[in-house]
Amino acid sequence: MTNIATHRIRVGRFDCLVVKDGNPSADPLSAFMADAPDALEGTEIEMCGGLLVVDAPDACVVVDSGNGPHRGERRFAAEPALAAEGIAPESVDTILLTHGDFDHIGGLVREDGAFAYPNARYVLHRQLWDFWHDESAIDEYLPAIKSLLHKLLGPLLPAVVARGTILDDEQDVLSGVRAIPALGHRAGHTLYRFESEGETLLHIGDAAVHPVFLEYPGKLNVRHDSEPETARDARRMISARAAAEGARIVGTHFRLPGIGRLTKIAEDRYRWAPVAG
Repeated sequence: MTNIATHRIRVGRFDCLVVKDGNPSADPLSAFMADAPDALEGTEIEMCGGLLVVDAPDACVVVDSGNGPHRGERRFAAEPALAAEGIAPESVDTILLTHGDFDHIGGLVREDGAFAYPNARYVLHRQLWDFWHDESAIDEYLPAIKSLLHKLLGPLLPAVVARGTILDDEQDVLSGVRAIPALGHRAGHTLYRFESEGETLLHIGDAAVHPVFLEYPGKLNVRHDSEPETARDARRMISARAAAEGARIVGTHFRLPGIGRLTKIAEDRYRWAPVAG
């Protein structure tokens, strides 16, 4: 049976809905973090994919798309979650992609090959666009899902050509929405900053799979990042920027409600504080 897992927050004039899409899994922190501090012994990383829907005054935006139906049954699914909230896929006009792992783009195309969000334009980093055209890179980093990926890219690549924005650097992509490259996890990994009425939310994608990686941004993720040292540097940037701005943070794989703030307490050391909304 598919369940719904969502959490709603308000960021100024942005109404944001965190939606889970996938199957939760739990592993010890030691499977991810190199040289984990003794204080973190017993910490588990519980992950489940998902997306963020942002209802803005002049746009309906979705960050990533979750797994979609292509890899079997999901415990949590976006389609019934959005239906329960009265969000019509046709109303979505912009898809912001953090990167190209299947649990972030699988929900873009339905099983019948039709677009899940038929009226949307796409925003993505040029590194991701180039990756999708590099068979050797796909073989190296995503061999297990190569056939599924090509099934998805068949309709997706022409759509990006027709109605896509390809990023090279940090830039505004909508009013109050800024794309910020945070490379290293996968090709073209990008976070998105939402700002309205003095409030800020950073959607950091997979730059950190758990808040503990933002508390200790100098530690390497040796399991998931394609370029661990580059990804570490990106986390240092994110932690410093979020703490300085007092921004709320949400990550794709954070356990619900999964929203928090960082306070700097030492060099390369921050404290995560969950917030209700």
